[in-house]
Order: sequence, then structure tokens, then C-alpha cells
Amino acid sequence: LRLSPVGAAALVSAVGLVVPIQMASQTWDDHDRSGRYTCRDFGQNYLMTLQDKGNPVIFTNGDNDTFPLWYNQEVEGIRTDARVCNLSYLSTDWYIDQMKLKSNDSEPVPFTLPRNKYTYVSGTNEYIRINPDFKSQVLDYYKTHPEEARAQYGDDPFELKNIMKYWVRSRDEQAHVIPTDTVYVTIDKQAVRRSGMILPGDSIPDRMAISLAGKTGLTKSDLMMLELIANCNWTRPLYVATTVGKENFMNLSDNFVQEGLAYRITPFNTQRESNISYDHILFDKEKMYHNIMTRFKWGNVSMKGFYMDETVERMCYTHRRMLAELALQFIQDGDKVKALNLLRKADKELPDYNLKPYYLGGSGQMAQAYLMLGQKKDGERLLDAMWKDNAQYIRYYVSLNSKGFNMSRQSCYTNIQILMSLMQMAEHYDKAWGQKHMNELNSLIQSYQLRGGGFGN
Repeated sequence: LRLSPVGAAALVSAVGLVVPIQMASQTWDDHDRSGRYTCRDFGQNYLMTLQDKGNPVIFTNGDNDTFPLWYNQEVEGIRTDARVCNLSYLSTDWYIDQMKLKSNDSEPVPFTLPRNKYTYVSGTNEYIRINPDFKSQVLDYYKTHPEEARAQYGDDPFELKNIMKYWVRSRDEQAHVIPTDTVYVTIDKQAVRRSGMILPGDSIPDRMAISLAGKTGLTKSDLMMLELIANCNWTRPLYVATTVGKENFMNLSDNFVQEGLAYRITPFNTQRESNISYDHILFDKEKMYHNIMTRFKWGNVSMKGFYMDETVERMCYTHRRMLAELALQFIQDGDKVKALNLLRKADKELPDYNLKPYYLGGSGQMAQAYLMLGQKKDGERLLDAMWKDNAQYIRYYVSLNSKGFNMSRQSCYTNIQILMSLMQMAEHYDKAWGQKHMNELNSLIQSYQLRGGGFGN
């Protein structure tokens, strides 16, 4: 069969079109992001966590807790009064320069460190050693030569402002060190009362203690964070995004109050004991409840057929954990109505059909909260889903050959631990459910041990 040039070209074009059409028809649903607004909405939730007054500053660290916030500010015009301060960038001189300028409706960040003390070219303060051994020497100096000591290091050598002034800015190379593992901030109590932060006790301490224990030195971003704490005087709210890793904010978690997707830095030691909570961070419960129930948006996650990739899934679990943790706190404090409202909100906005129940993603806390509220049907729904998921993983791991099982041993053990945690929960709140699953757990543990799996260290 001979075709004319035009006919041949038409045939080749038709065949060529089949390939992209076939690809689109088979994989469109795997890539369709229409109706998905999680990036915008979850970024907005960080901003809407912040106090409305005072030009708040929020410290972030990664892409997913920084760029969506900037988009909301620059494109949507949301919370242009707030300042997003990325800790990764805060180790660079050009970014510190930007922070010292007014941006939109946000006033300049009050950094006072001279530029020659943080420029990359000069190489100063990239890393300052912490040497607690100097502390006793400094105290002895104040005892033996009090006037000279105060002239050289200020009235209190371990006051944060004096550390920044006399040690960090020192031209003496030997004095270019942090001489203690605990620094202090004198507290303006009237400023704290005006700040809008929750007051966790009846009194305000005279000083805030910031522990540097466990650190060998401070990076430039650490220093700039401490500078803000020293200079903001609690009138400019300071927050750390909940998604910032602990290694990035020294030991300031001792002073955190959670108000949503951010921890507020306060002058109080806020660590608390809790019999039912998985964390020891203090919540500003009412402010957090208001933010979640009236200010937060949910990115259309409840839409059937929602495209869920691993990044969005991770942020969804962050939100689910937050709601569950707050519900447990309300239960502990006796407010069962608000606790149940939060659980229903989580089920509505982050439904199981798009976001599977996951023990470490808040579903464990949700199941516990439901059972504590007497909502047995919902509690068992989550227990059943988590049990099925983790049991399937265990069966898969123990079916592998020796090499595969040895590589997966820790993951298998983790899944067994989760099942054991569910059984402990059932022992407290739903004994019948626990008895129903006891034989299966014993069988799974036996299969794990027969493959050489052990418990403990």
C-alpha cells in the first residue's frame, strides 16, 4: 500500500497523538490537582495562628513552612503585618539586612548587632563556642574585682544583652565565647501583661532563663534569635512554627505556648505534666480552639478524589495531630463539648477516605479521645483501621526472605509496638476490643520472634 505524502503525514500524526492520549487517559487521575488548595490554605493557617496585634514574627525553617506563607502575604495579601523569618536564611548577611527593613505592613526586625559582626566576608560569629567552664572564673572576677568586672561585663555578666554586648561583640579573640550554659533575660512585667500572651500562673518571674545545655556553640541564626528575644521586650510577639525541628531553636521549648501551628515564645517555664497528653507543651486552649474552628482553612482535603501526595499527607497529619492533642487537653480540663467538636472537625475536614488513620499522625490520640468521651463506635473505627494497617505490615515483613527481614526488622518491631500501644489503650478504655484482638497480637509476635526478631535493646 502506497500512501501519498499528505496521507503518510496524517497517519504518522494520528499515531503520534495516540501516545499522549493514552498516557493522559491512564494517569490523569494520578496527577490531577484541580480543587486542591492545601499549600495556600495550610500556609495561611500558620499566619492566622499569630496574634493580630504587635507585628508578630514567626521563625520557620523549611520550604513547606516558609514559601506558602510568603505566597499568602505577597499574592493574597494575608497578614502582611507579620514577618516570616526563615532560620536557614538567617545565617546569611544579606537576609539579616532584609530583616532590618520594613516589609509591607511589618516594621523592621530590631536587630542591633553591627553589620561587621555578622557579615559573611568578615567571617565573624558564624559559630561561637559555649564554654561553661568560664562561668566560675567570671564569678570569681566579680568577687575579687567588682568595679572592674561591672565596667567590663555589666552588672550581670550572664544577662543576655550583656552577653551580646561584651562577649559576642568583643574584639578580644579570647573573649569571643559564650561563658555560660544558661543566659538570663530581665523581664518587664508590665510589657508581659500588655502582650496578649496567656499568663500560666499567678505571678510573672523576674528573669527568664534560657538553657544552652547540650550545645557546644551557637550559630549565627541562634544569635539573631537571641537578639530578638533580648530586644522585642514581649511587645512584639515571637513564634516558632511547630514544624521547625528542635535542633533549630536551642532549648526554648521550655518556654513555648502553642496557639495553633506555631509556638509562642514566652518568659515562663511552661513545661507541664500530663497523664493523657503525648507532649508537654502548654496550650493556650481557647485561642487555639478559636483559631482552628473559625480561622483555619483546610485545602479542600474532604473532596472525594482529592490528590494526596506525601508532602500534603505529612501536613495533613500535622493538622490532625494538633486537633487530637487539643481535644485531649480539653478532656483533661473537663470540657468534653469542645473536645468532641474538635474530633468532629478533624473527621469532617481530614476524612479517613482521603487520609488514612495513622497512629503517629494523630489517629492514636483521636481514638483515645473518642473512647474517653464514650464515643465507642468512632474510637473502635479508628482502632480497627490502625490495627489492620499495622498487622498487614507485620505479616508482610515476616514473609520476606532472611535478607529482606533483617533489613526490615526495625520497621516490623515498630509496627508491633504500635499494636501493643493500641492494646494498652484498649485495656484502659475498651477491654472487650482488646480481648478480641489478643490472640492475633500473640500470633504476630510469635511470627516475629520465629524469624529472629527480639525486643528491647
